[in-house]
Amino acid sequence: MELTNDELAMLILHMSIMRKEIKKALKRNYGFFEAKKKMNVYDSILDKITSFNEKKTLHDIALDDEELSMLHAFLSSYTVEIERQAQKENMNVENSEVFQLLSHILSKVEGMQIAKMH
Repeated sequence: MELTNDELAMLILHMSIMRKEIKKALKRNYGFFEAKKKMNVYDSILDKITSFNEKKTLHDIALDDEELSMLHAFLSSYTVEIERQAQKENMNVENSEVFQLLSHILSKVEGMQIAKMH
C-alpha cells in the first residue's frame, strides 16, 4: 500500500495518540491474552509506518492480512468517531483535513483487502 508523507504522518500521529485507548478497548472486548496478541499487531503496524525514509514522497508499506485487518478496524471506527464529533460541534467533516486523509487511507486499506481476496 502506498502512502504519501501527509497520509503517513497523519496515520502515525493518530495511531500513537489512540494507542492507550485502543489497548483499553481490546482488554475490555477480548480478555488479556487475545488483547495482548491484537495489541502486538497494532504495534507492528506502528513500527512499520514509523520506519520510513522522509526523503521519499511515496512510501510502500507492506502489511500482512492481520495488520491490514487491524488497520481497517482502527480507521473504520476512528473516522466514524471523527464524524460524530464534527456533528456534535456542528462542523462539516468534509472540511477536516484529518478526516479526508484518514478516509483516503481507509479506502486504500479496503482496496488492499479486496485485492488480497482475488
